[in-house]
Amino acid sequence: MDLLTLSRFQFGMTAFYHFLFVPLTLGLAFMIAIIKTIYLKNKDKRYDDLAMFLMKLFAINFAVGVATGLTMEFEFGTNWFQYSKFVGDIFGAPLAIEGLMAFFLESTFIGLFLFGKDRVSDKMHTFAAWMVALGSTLSALWILIANSWMQTPAGYKIVESPQGVKAVLTDFFEAVINHSTAIRFLHCVDAGYIVGGFFVMGVMAYYLLKGKHVEIAKVGLKFALVFTAVVSTIQIVFGDIHGYQVTHTQPLKMAMMEGKWETEKGASLDLFGVIDQEKQETKVLLEIPYLLSILSYHDPNAEFKGIKDLVKEYKEYAEKAEKQIPVLEAKLKELEKNNAPQEEIEKVKAQLAQAKAEAKAYNISFEDLPSVSLVFTTFHLMVYLGFFFAFVTIWGLWLLKRGKLYTSKAFLWTVLLSIPLPFIATNFGWIAAEVGRQPWLVQGVLLTKDGVSFHPTSNVLFSVIFFLVIYTAIYIVFFYAMIKAIKKGPQSSNSENIPPSTNPAQVTAFSKTKENL
Repeated sequence: MDLLTLSRFQFGMTAFYHFLFVPLTLGLAFMIAIIKTIYLKNKDKRYDDLAMFLMKLFAINFAVGVATGLTMEFEFGTNWFQYSKFVGDIFGAPLAIEGLMAFFLESTFIGLFLFGKDRVSDKMHTFAAWMVALGSTLSALWILIANSWMQTPAGYKIVESPQGVKAVLTDFFEAVINHSTAIRFLHCVDAGYIVGGFFVMGVMAYYLLKGKHVEIAKVGLKFALVFTAVVSTIQIVFGDIHGYQVTHTQPLKMAMMEGKWETEKGASLDLFGVIDQEKQETKVLLEIPYLLSILSYHDPNAEFKGIKDLVKEYKEYAEKAEKQIPVLEAKLKELEKNNAPQEEIEKVKAQLAQAKAEAKAYNISFEDLPSVSLVFTTFHLMVYLGFFFAFVTIWGLWLLKRGKLYTSKAFLWTVLLSIPLPFIATNFGWIAAEVGRQPWLVQGVLLTKDGVSFHPTSNVLFSVIFFLVIYTAIYIVFFYAMIKAIKKGPQSSNSENIPPSTNPAQVTAFSKTKENL
């Protein structure tokens, strides 16, 4: 394995581990806030106990998520120095804002929620829950802003500086709200809600099957089912909109996701297929005529460009940019010779730098493409799992209406065994999105191979092995802590837990002991 492959593998591995925790954080935080709000309205202690229990699970997940996520920020400097130098002026801002705005907000109110119970009012406790949810959501927003800029860059220009060629910000809001930010944010956050929903449903189903914490489990299962049914259905809409956006802004990625090598008019949606990258063909096993053109262009007869034609187009674009370079260089010399206004000179310099960047970035071949089979397979599995989640929740709603939700062992076992599936689906989606945008680190601006740091391969290999061991150990500890907390279950705060000799009004957060707890 060469330096580039090892560097990509290390970042992909650490991102994969980290992304196991992010979606659950998003889902649980929002669900806890809603549950606390319900409790504030109806004063049903079961909702309060459920919220406290889920926040403890959230805290475990949050702590491990922070530990695994911090490493990735350092990897930009250690393994991807050329990338950091090229886009650091743009990419660094959202990461810094995420830490200052989101992380501190989230961590502060987690502490208030967990340790402020019975020390603050119910309204403040509920407010803390919403601040945790807001912090989680803002964290996802700024990370996705940074990532979306890499997918569909906007609000920037390329300049030549004493430190070399780099991208600089020209319009902050255009860079933030670029072509894909909004729908990527909605799609990703809603996926986190599905992860949280199925996780809570699975845990509540476990309690019902074991006959433990039955009353809280019933409340939790019903709430999680309705919540997950809504977000699972909405995700189908978000997924369709996101696919439409990718088709128009990243056509090569979409062509790989759909396994389309040839350009097709009235393109079919290939549900199952086998990719042969060497022969540059896809053996289709099951297809729906015209559906891909309908989904991608809202026109059954629209032309869907294939991988072969897109690679050819990009190469032609690179050649066109290459031809512009001597013309712009000559123009720049003429302007400098005639002492033209500095503003005009800077404009031509930016055009020249952009032409050089595009001439290099778009000069790709079939050898530069990632594994089309990997992109195709992960994308399709993510979609199929998305529909599975919607069908399961519809089944649950039907059982709820018939009064059999809490006694249907088939459904309870299904949601219990399905806990890992949303995690798998979100990681499949991440793989399809990130591998699918190759061969670029920044779409049409910087090739992945041009962003890597210059390290001895042995150093990167050592760090890969070291991270693999450490991350695996962290995950084992996390899994053990989560299983232990789930087995212990929620602590009931019903009045029968307070000894008769104790006046409940006199029990404070500072006077509680093991005896009167």
